[in-house]
Amino acid sequence: MQQSSRIKIILSYVVVLLSVLFFTFPVIWLALTSFKPAKELFEISLPSRLTFENYISVMQDYQIGAFFRNSVVISFTVTFFTVLIGALGAYAFARFTFPGRQLSLFSVLVLRMIPGISLTIPLYLVVSRLGAMDTVQAVIITQLALVLPQAVWILEGFFRGLPIELEEAALVDGCSRLEALYRIVVPISGPGLAVTGIFTFLLSWNDFALPLVLTSSPNAQTLPVALSQMSLLYGIRWDQMSAASMMYIVPTILIAIFLSRYVVQGLTAGAVKG
Repeated sequence: MQQSSRIKIILSYVVVLLSVLFFTFPVIWLALTSFKPAKELFEISLPSRLTFENYISVMQDYQIGAFFRNSVVISFTVTFFTVLIGALGAYAFARFTFPGRQLSLFSVLVLRMIPGISLTIPLYLVVSRLGAMDTVQAVIITQLALVLPQAVWILEGFFRGLPIELEEAALVDGCSRLEALYRIVVPISGPGLAVTGIFTFLLSWNDFALPLVLTSSPNAQTLPVALSQMSLLYGIRWDQMSAASMMYIVPTILIAIFLSRYVVQGLTAGAVKG
């Protein structure tokens, strides 16, 4: 019996390992390709030597550094303000009763159900008439308007599940409502805020339609737009494309790794009593 259990455990580890290798192999191969010399690009082998020539050339030939900077500025700014404003709005919905509360909350959900692509042309017309085309600020504000309803909806349910007694105790001790939110609610809401932050960052980082429509130069365009424009008349430089793709992928992996412990805390919160 013990031998059978040991075999099952070994088989389970083998299946998990093969699954991980299967899903991560494209990323690993892309990373290796980005460090390969150009002459070894189409060889099915490990690079004979690691080189940063692909990264240097893509930075020089395509101004990828400017696109990368724009993506970082836009994504982190949108994430910060979405979590900040979304937390305040969600807390109001979760803790206060006011006329039209349910209708307002339902309206937030309805706004999230509208496909973002259907709003591209109206947003283009608004931004164009305001004279804000081809600016980072225009992309930030339009993305913020699209992702904020989702953040409010997620955080409202999370705040509503927190024990209100903690906030009442803080209010009795002399804290204002904002102080109770900052000192009590926010520290214990790390998992919910982390999930909202990851979700918002990925939506902003991967957004292609809005930057494509609202921008026209490296001054405001983002990495997804830059990658779509790297096709040449006589083919694609796969070495440079691989390097640019890794610059696009790595930040999302780092964000997920950095915030993963908060997500795990959210999944296991309340699982054990004692």
